[in-house]
Amino acid sequence: MKKLLLLPVTLFMIVPALGHGDALSRETLKKFFPEAENFVSRQKSLTSQQLLQVEKASGDEVQEVDRDLTVYVAIAKDPQTGKMQSIGGVVVVDALGAKGFLDLAVGCNLDGSIRKVLVLENMDDKELESETFLGQLEGKGPSDSWDLESGFRLVGNPASARAVIRAVRRGMYLFLAFMGR
Repeated sequence: MKKLLLLPVTLFMIVPALGHGDALSRETLKKFFPEAENFVSRQKSLTSQQLLQVEKASGDEVQEVDRDLTVYVAIAKDPQTGKMQSIGGVVVVDALGAKGFLDLAVGCNLDGSIRKVLVLENMDDKELESETFLGQLEGKGPSDSWDLESGFRLVGNPASARAVIRAVRRGMYLFLAFMGR
């Protein structure tokens, strides 16, 4: 009987380690899309071809956890038609900085451009959470320059800052792959 009681506890402790942790709260999602009336969690298993395309386009290595992607789709009412429609989505990606891991939530508009980036967990430099650093990623899209050497003001350890930028770009391309683009 004691063995049976321990099994659910063991599984409960293992499951969060398999992905990006807990689901994002409505409060967190509203920081990306305050106009959204609802958020829907959607899962999609990306194909090997899609993952290769994401790696090539983003210049960052896709992680195994990225294969089974969860996107929090933001839903809002179209002001002209009154119909509910998707306005964007949020994905969670990991970055490995010089001092440790970071979990990042990346909000994307439907065209793939970055809406907002939040650091959910940071085992690295706290400067990487600053609005000054993360704010410069907002509005960047797939056709914009993502030059790590001259396109951004890096904070803290430069290697960690570059890792965050690469992870955000990977998140953008994962979102586009989810959308079928």
